[in-house]
Amino acid sequence: MINIAVDGFAGSGKSTLVRLLAKKLDGDFKVLDTGAIFRGFAYAYLKGNFGELNEKNVRHFLKLTSLNVHFEGDEQHVVVNGEDVTEYIRTEQVSSFASKISVFKELRAKYLVIAQNFACENNCIMEGRDIGSVVMPNADVKIFLTANEKVRAQRRYEQLKLKEKNVTLKKVLEDLRERDERDLNNGQLFLRPTNESVIVDNTEMDLDQTCEYCLEIINKKMKKKKYINIAIDGYVCSGKSTLARALAHELGYDVFDVGAVYRGVACAFDYMKFDEKKINENYIEKFAEQINIQVDFIAGTEHVLVNGIDYTSGLRTEHISALSAKISPFTCIRDKVLKIERAFARNHNLVMEGRDIGSHVLPNADFKFFCNADEKVRAKRRFEQQKALGNDVNFADVLKEIKARDYADVNREHGALKMVKDSILVDTTNKSLEESVKFCLAKIRAKK
Repeated sequence: MINIAVDGFAGSGKSTLVRLLAKKLDGDFKVLDTGAIFRGFAYAYLKGNFGELNEKNVRHFLKLTSLNVHFEGDEQHVVVNGEDVTEYIRTEQVSSFASKISVFKELRAKYLVIAQNFACENNCIMEGRDIGSVVMPNADVKIFLTANEKVRAQRRYEQLKLKEKNVTLKKVLEDLRERDERDLNNGQLFLRPTNESVIVDNTEMDLDQTCEYCLEIINKKMKKKKYINIAIDGYVCSGKSTLARALAHELGYDVFDVGAVYRGVACAFDYMKFDEKKINENYIEKFAEQINIQVDFIAGTEHVLVNGIDYTSGLRTEHISALSAKISPFTCIRDKVLKIERAFARNHNLVMEGRDIGSHVLPNADFKFFCNADEKVRAKRRFEQQKALGNDVNFADVLKEIKARDYADVNREHGALKMVKDSILVDTTNKSLEESVKFCLAKIRAKK
């Protein structure tokens, strides 16, 4: 799928621009107005009288609220608890409240699922405030739209005065400044251009001029070579690491072993004499502040360095594997690894394997495979691996560990293991490596 992200300030003309771009671009492009999703939640919250805007009330609100988006032709409709609220969400009150409610973590998680599923299933142009940075971090084109605040206020005033008799330019400007302040300084840096964003200041451009300028940017970007990213997720010992290496070899791609990076972090944890018994969020945050992770490829082999020390040779012990599983769920560690993963993906044809690659790390990967196998088969593989390494293990303990790892991976708060809708299942229970590779290549060649 081809994804185009348009971010920018309120009143910069994002919504109107993306609809025009979609009509002018070749191909079947759909537009998802992400702001309408937040406005839908905002309208429902206000209508339901859920009280003061705080985490407790928002959490209660979300338990009682379902929101989905559907299209009738080119028109996007927002449906909340079965009611089409599309015509009610464009007032200034709802727009202003949407900016306030959008900062809550649990609500953003709901929005993110809606938006990323849409991007996976459509050639799309998506507009908002964090599309290029969070929703579609691997978008093919990223545009950041801005304009002088007085110009933006005048544009919004012209829109609103047709619907609201009592609206004034002064009040619109005050609201816009308040929203800018909130969007820029809410502590989570939602409204920021990424390193790949092209900043477009349309203060002195009309809509047609802005559209033509952005079309030039898009066409230029799309002419450049697009790297192919393949995501392989799956359960422990499902064969995903071996499959990733074999598939990358067949395609001539680089293979990025995410698990190796987390094991490198675990090695550093041991080397720096941190206490495994003290693992909690604060303790891991202190550890994370002291490490610098680097991944290098030497003669085609991935090397993991932490604070300049190459831990590659010690990554595959049972202790490090178990310790890695305890450390990897923490957000501070995952964020560090995430930056490395995405930076590498932007510049390489690659196969990347892990547990949340297709669902979180590379949600716009060109291909997503999900490996699984019977748990006893996976336990036998782990048992044989450890015996080959000279480790004293028994099968019952290994099977127990596999079950515990499965439960932890599926139920972790961040980066949970799940098979997303556009993943292709690879059941390796009775497949040889050659059969699994052949299966994946057939799927890839059928599409590319």
